[in-house]
Amino acid sequence: MIAALSPEQGGKLRDAMRALAEQAEALAAFLTDQAGNVLAGTPYKDEGTVMAIGALGAGTFSATRELAALTGETAFDSVSHQGTNTGLYIKSLETQILLMVVFDQATTLGLVKLYTDRAGEELRPILHEMSGQSVGAAGGRTATFAMNEDQPAFETS
Repeated sequence: MIAALSPEQGGKLRDAMRALAEQAEALAAFLTDQAGNVLAGTPYKDEGTVMAIGALGAGTFSATRELAALTGETAFDSVSHQGTNTGLYIKSLETQILLMVVFDQATTLGLVKLYTDRAGEELRPILHEMSGQSVGAAGGRTATFAMNEDQPAFETS
């Protein structure tokens, strides 16, 4: 599980998402954890839409894991949804990480899959580096909550 990202790591993930969206000729690309929290992504409509796609996509993928078990598979590593104008492709990169790509008729599912697979291979070392990283190791500050009226509620270190 990724607990924290450094600014440098976040930048690498955003760059990878931008490159994927460009190469696959997609509308957007997002990297989420299994709970649907967006770790990095490209702009798409508005932040609420991005967060909703992350959460609902993760829920869809969770159901896909159960479908795999019911059919005797150990796992399905991807799922796609295609509508009249827009599609969504979700691929599991690690047990805790999902890569989601939103695309339209300007590209094909095959092209999206090809570049998603490539992006997954490029992201693997970065994701392993971040796995289990603490806030302090990511360069962040920790906060301590205090219930003393004479002191600030949070003190950072």
